[in-house]
Amino acid sequence: MAKERPPLEEMTLRQLRKVASEYGISRYSRMRKSQLLASIQEVQFNKFSLSPSRSLEAQETVEAAKFELGQVDRTGGSLADVDEALADLPAGYGESRIVLLPRDPQWAYTYWDIPNEHKAELRRQGGQQLALRIYDVTDIDLDYQSPHSLQEYPADELAREWYLPVPVSDRDYVIDIGYRTADGAWLVLAISTIFL
Repeated sequence: MAKERPPLEEMTLRQLRKVASEYGISRYSRMRKSQLLASIQEVQFNKFSLSPSRSLEAQETVEAAKFELGQVDRTGGSLADVDEALADLPAGYGESRIVLLPRDPQWAYTYWDIPNEHKAELRRQGGQQLALRIYDVTDIDLDYQSPHSLQEYPADELAREWYLPVPVSDRDYVIDIGYRTADGAWLVLAISTIFL
């Protein structure tokens, strides 16, 4: 014959933890006896106060809400209507530009916007392979001095962003994007400002 449980108030901490486990109460092992008792009583109250049909109805409402995409604002209109009058964003802004940003001491993030017309012009001049070049310009002026180091990375024609390894941390870098020609010449599309 199964042994009946004593009232919750008379149970030991160990017994209360077992009941809490049966009810699926989270973090019951870290609760004090009074907290366990309150949590179990709350679960029991909620369990018996909701009829099965009300519980099912509440669950169906929650499930249906997961798939509602159109939210209604306070004036009664749909939030999706706000964007209808806006024009599409342009594919680019008409000027060649590249930006280099630090991600962490070992990696940098670069993004660029190069109009197709500018790329086509440099390809007509002999550009064959699009590439990124990162220069170490610590304590030098590129106008009349050569960079300490240069690393070149081939880039995809359709890419507009890239992560690059930083050769040495705590240095100043500049990046440019351009085309390598068959004879090894470098045709620049855009150059960044110094990245510290």
